[in-house]
Amino acid sequence: MNAEHIILKTRDKVVSVPNRWELLTPKQYLFLVALITQYANKLATMDDVRLFYVFRVLGINPASITDPEAMANLTIISEQIDFIFDENGKINLSFLVQLVPEIEVSGKLFKKRYRGYEINTAFDTLTCSLTAAQFIDAKQLLDGKAAQLPLLAAVLYSPLPYSSEIAHDLAEKFARVNPFVLQAVSLNFQAFITYLFTRTHFSLLSAGTKNNIPEIATGMLETMYNLSADGMGDVQAVKQMPIIEFLTILRKKIIESVKAMNAAKIDIVKIASATGLPTRIIKKML
Repeated sequence: MNAEHIILKTRDKVVSVPNRWELLTPKQYLFLVALITQYANKLATMDDVRLFYVFRVLGINPASITDPEAMANLTIISEQIDFIFDENGKINLSFLVQLVPEIEVSGKLFKKRYRGYEINTAFDTLTCSLTAAQFIDAKQLLDGKAAQLPLLAAVLYSPLPYSSEIAHDLAEKFARVNPFVLQAVSLNFQAFITYLFTRTHFSLLSAGTKNNIPEIATGMLETMYNLSADGMGDVQAVKQMPIIEFLTILRKKIIESVKAMNAAKIDIVKIASATGLPTRIIKKML
């Protein structure tokens, strides 16, 4: 991947364009989501997306460019932007940052701003304000139809302590929000999940086979009730548990289960069959 900023020096000035999702402003992110939507609908190419992203960041009106050299320089910058798409042309959604920090919901008689969940990576430590119940409800909605986007946003931007019922009631208000904003919320949450389960130690929780992934995939909701039964607090307390703490406990329970089976002299192949984990992952635990 290229540098965090694409820098081009001309005779007159130096221009710099962010080349990471984490460096975008909320407005830049929303504009990029609109471009990505055009790409997904085959109304724009990857080159179009990158070039118009550069225009936006630099505050340039494309219609105002008459100098061929200036256009050539902008094209050079856009060709180096490599955080939006992967090498297969798919959207590269994997990052740890909240790019839609708040949503304004308005109607004829009301206007209110709802703060979104927070992601903090300072000092190389990850925390997130989402609760276990919030995360589970949102994850179940992520692959749903476009009509469910207001409910997804209501879940993620619902005030704490979180309640599924309150979020459901809020969804009617969130249905008034600009569809691009709702899509941006969905993509941001998808990027958060992808990063969590592919680029952190929580990747263990998605390392199982498709039809037999350990505990987390048998139903995170069921697991939440199991934690309550194991003495982690009543169901309501477990529902309000911060998601990172919740996932840390799940990961710990899987590792303890594997080690217990190994201590009982169970063959590693049988452990793999019981847990759904690849043998290479199990060997690393032991």
